[in-house]
Amino acid sequence: MKKVVLTPQGVRQILSGRLWLTQKEVQGRPGLQPGELATVWSPQGHPLGTAYFNPKSRIFGRLLSRRLEEITRDFFAVRFAQALKQRQAFYPGETCLRLIHGEGDFLPGLTIDLYAGVAVIQITTAGMERFKSEILAALKEVLALKGVVFKNDLEVRKEEGLPLYVEDYGVREPFWVVIDDLKFLIDPFSGQKTGFFLDQRENRRYLSRYVKGKVVLDLFCYTGAFALYAAAFGAQRVVAVDRSEKALAWAAENARQNALQNQITFIQDDVEHFLSHWTGAEVVILDPPAFIKHRRHQKAGKRRYLSLNRRALKRLPPGGVLYTSSCSQALALTELQEIVYQAAVRNGQQLRLLSIGIQALDHPVLISMPETLYLKGLWLQRLEEATKDFVGINLKKG
Repeated sequence: MKKVVLTPQGVRQILSGRLWLTQKEVQGRPGLQPGELATVWSPQGHPLGTAYFNPKSRIFGRLLSRRLEEITRDFFAVRFAQALKQRQAFYPGETCLRLIHGEGDFLPGLTIDLYAGVAVIQITTAGMERFKSEILAALKEVLALKGVVFKNDLEVRKEEGLPLYVEDYGVREPFWVVIDDLKFLIDPFSGQKTGFFLDQRENRRYLSRYVKGKVVLDLFCYTGAFALYAAAFGAQRVVAVDRSEKALAWAAENARQNALQNQITFIQDDVEHFLSHWTGAEVVILDPPAFIKHRRHQKAGKRRYLSLNRRALKRLPPGGVLYTSSCSQALALTELQEIVYQAAVRNGQQLRLLSIGIQALDHPVLISMPETLYLKGLWLQRLEEATKDFVGINLKKG
């Protein structure tokens, strides 16, 4: 492996727990190829670890180990076994979970979700793509698998100079799994992410506190997971909205398989348009896609979150509960809270923060890498007290 020497700033980054390096944090021009491994050193000659690099990428280097070591099948097998042990401690008996969460498991560029013996793998970097065969061999060594799908069709791969493709081994069509006693159809080939949103697991469970006997609105419902949980927890009625005809057909089948079809109404519509005429619900779930894909989209994305939350809050009666979330990595939890606060102020409403929801425990967050905390949500209650009667008072004139 080549030897890469960091600048003092690069050394500080690594010693602070960061796993990423920019080109400015590396001395000279090491002449590395996309995905090439190299050892990392301080200017004084102290070894700092092993990383892979890509001069085409915005993130020049990503640390794999804080030791100087070869990255082999055994390396991945040890990491996978450690991750599995942690997940089994958090979720004993679960057959569907995230095994590897990129930087959260010190394996940047790699995501692995397990669905009842089927592993769905996503590789997003040139460095991790080089180890595809080692990853597969190590995974088969640690787990007894029924099948494997490489769902490498994410647009972010283009930034790394990688092709988009889907490969399957031992599984060729969607299949059913059970999560929290509910049946879900998993489509790792054409579904979003790896076929299911495992990250909202804890927040779906949290619904049980609020939905019994209530009318529930599930916005951006996709395949209906929140809607199914709400119905299973005793909601009087659930209305689930999404603009995708395919997703709603999938959601309706999920409901039928769980004998919940009579409790859930699925509506195909644009959420903003739907909220312009909906009369209200006692619990509203607002789980939109990421509106901020890059930091350059922050201004427009924040406006979109603000508008959407204003519309949702307008349909929420006093005493009603809103769960609003964002999966935009570039939007901090405090920023989401400020957006919702501004939405309430502009509506002349007062909100109480009930709880904060983040991604499930099998999506680990590194404090040193705030980027790993991508999913954040707020559980809020609209209060009886309102300020709308005072909107329009000119404070400057008294």
